[in-house]
Amino acid sequence: MDRRSFLRTSAVSGAGLYIATSKSAIAQGEQAGRTIKCALIGCGAQGDRLRVASSQIKTGIQWVAVADIWKYNRNPVARRMEFENKHQVEGPVAQYEEVEEMLDKHPEIEAVFIATPDHLHAPFSRLCLEKGKSVYCEKMMSNTIEGARDMVKAGRENNGIFQIGHQRHSNPRYIHLREKILKKGLLGRVTHCYGQWNRGVAASQPLGIPKNQTIPAEMLEKYGFGSMEEFRNWRWFAKYGGGPISDLGAHQIDMYNWMYETTPVSLFAAGGVDYYDGTPGPDGEPKAKFELPDNVMCLYEYQTKEGVMRAYYQVLTTTGSQGYYEKHMGVAGSAIISESPTYNQVYAEPGSDWSQYAMGDDPILVKAPDAVKNKFWEHPRSWAKPVPKSYNVTGVAKAVADARESKALDPWEIPVILEVYPHTPHVANFIEAVQMKKPAHLTCNVMDAFKSCVTVLKAYECLESGQKYIFTPEDFQV
Repeated sequence: MDRRSFLRTSAVSGAGLYIATSKSAIAQGEQAGRTIKCALIGCGAQGDRLRVASSQIKTGIQWVAVADIWKYNRNPVARRMEFENKHQVEGPVAQYEEVEEMLDKHPEIEAVFIATPDHLHAPFSRLCLEKGKSVYCEKMMSNTIEGARDMVKAGRENNGIFQIGHQRHSNPRYIHLREKILKKGLLGRVTHCYGQWNRGVAASQPLGIPKNQTIPAEMLEKYGFGSMEEFRNWRWFAKYGGGPISDLGAHQIDMYNWMYETTPVSLFAAGGVDYYDGTPGPDGEPKAKFELPDNVMCLYEYQTKEGVMRAYYQVLTTTGSQGYYEKHMGVAGSAIISESPTYNQVYAEPGSDWSQYAMGDDPILVKAPDAVKNKFWEHPRSWAKPVPKSYNVTGVAKAVADARESKALDPWEIPVILEVYPHTPHVANFIEAVQMKKPAHLTCNVMDAFKSCVTVLKAYECLESGQKYIFTPEDFQV
């Protein structure tokens, strides 16, 4: 049976559009289907990604305006909205340098999407909420725990819907793993989790400044930037961002909390500025010098109802080896998952019979077509692998396996394929909640995101002290 026949998303394969009306939204009647006038704050790479993701939503969004202090980003995004999101636009999309002016001139705006540098998330979220708007703010919530805490308070003090951009919470494949595999105990007691986002040096290079495309110094200063170089590479400076552990790791560390509906009890972290330290690079030219660690490794401990669970996470910017994924390892089986379609496997330990879960019209698992591939070198590749000396000319190993080696695992797959952009279901979830004026409909409210923010940013205290950090309940309270 073709596993694609088990598609469990709301994707419309032919049109590539997402139906932004869930069953619960339909139950609310016409209110659920109304159009929400929206604005985008921050027109960089992430802001444009949200625009592209929203383009696959069939109904419910009308783009009205964009705001960004850099015309070089602002103008192209507004133009793309008018052409690529034309089913969501009526007339020209208005452009503004400053958020305050945009909100004053467009009182009809009901929801804003914030995709600015992290240090502006808290003030812009509060501003928009106090103006009566609903807010979708990108993760991380803030580059500081204090900023994230203020965002929680702003959400409580105002009536707008407040969603944070941890998009995996709305991904049907991640929901399937959480609700139908982990919670149903298919993996047995999960003792360990592993996650990584490895990115090579070529993908981590500092961004340059296009010729004659600078922002006036007074405008940079107004929003806290010391220079165009810092504005372009804000993710590497503590004043503006949280470094790779926040930028990349926040997505995946958040999954440890969300999948097991808890928070960690301890953390140990190691890392540093291992590459971007200003010393000469391979070409003899000085490398950029960043103040936030470019490589970080974390070990969290969780206390689940079944016992201690340890979760390791690494973010590297000196190699792209094996990409990004999360793995959940239990005594009865393991699951590996990613937003990338490369990783979508569930493996049964010997003695675990999962055939019952592949039955019926709504199976939990489907049989994998390939043998289990536990090692990265077993995956498909574009280069020829030389035969090791320990193998004969036919490619068969001459060595005898150790008797203590575990038997091969039984390979299965999650029968859910997301055929829209990863952010699309999350944007749709936010729009539905705004349509219904129903905060409980959100898949990632501000309090859940705050707990993830604390979980991630406490790594810096570990790096500074070199000591294990013990979390307290107060760490996760506002």
